[in-house]
Amino acid sequence: MVASAPALGQQIEVNGVSLFVEEQGQGDPVVLVHAGLLSSGSWAGVVPLLAESYRVITFDNRGHGRSTNPSSALSYEQMADDTAALIDALGLERPFVGGWSDGGEVALQLGLRHPSLARALIAGGTSLEMGTENVRSQTRAFFHIDDNGVVDLDAVAGAFEQSLLPMLRQSHPHGEQHWQTIIQQSAAMWLTYAGLTREQVERITEPVLVVVGDRDEHVPVEEAVRLYRWLPRPELAILPGTSHFRPMGDPTAFACSVMDFLQRH
Repeated sequence: MVASAPALGQQIEVNGVSLFVEEQGQGDPVVLVHAGLLSSGSWAGVVPLLAESYRVITFDNRGHGRSTNPSSALSYEQMADDTAALIDALGLERPFVGGWSDGGEVALQLGLRHPSLARALIAGGTSLEMGTENVRSQTRAFFHIDDNGVVDLDAVAGAFEQSLLPMLRQSHPHGEQHWQTIIQQSAAMWLTYAGLTREQVERITEPVLVVVGDRDEHVPVEEAVRLYRWLPRPELAILPGTSHFRPMGDPTAFACSVMDFLQRH
């Protein structure tokens, strides 16, 4: 096994924001979009596995980690456009593009909004539930949102003190206000997102690997299967014994499924 070169970080200006970008490995390019509320650091376990055979590019979405966001708002559509602009800025020719959770939704939006830009897509930990009242209800409970639409940040910090909160603080280096801002902007995005219709999904012409854990607390396997059935050129990987966050902390099964898909496309 040949060791990959260390990641190289840089700031790249696209769409009025400065995105923090890292690269590792050589070969066909693979662009990874991180999960919501976190940063590209959440890919730390996945990148070395893929970088043995590919040029792996990770970046902090606008406002997250070390990237800026003067607009003070988030949307999946805008993050897909940022990803497309980054691909152009780096001069990548039809890279693979994949993501997990929110990142998977961004990958699907990229396929919809920028046809043929990617060689193939990976939509991990996402489903067609996004945009439904069920998800909006879960969002209100998750973020402790009151009847006026205000996030109770103290309640969020208390509920996730031993789990999500340390990850938030590690992902967002600019103090407490940084992760709190990401919470507020993400909550607004999740509550207002319309989701993808069947007609939109059927317009995504690239090969798409749909990945889901069979123990995912947020994405029922049945919803991932529905997405798989609507896509024109889909493949499906169900990871055994896998919760929503496990692919980040225990990435081997996820990386193996992705590698198998990449090697065939």
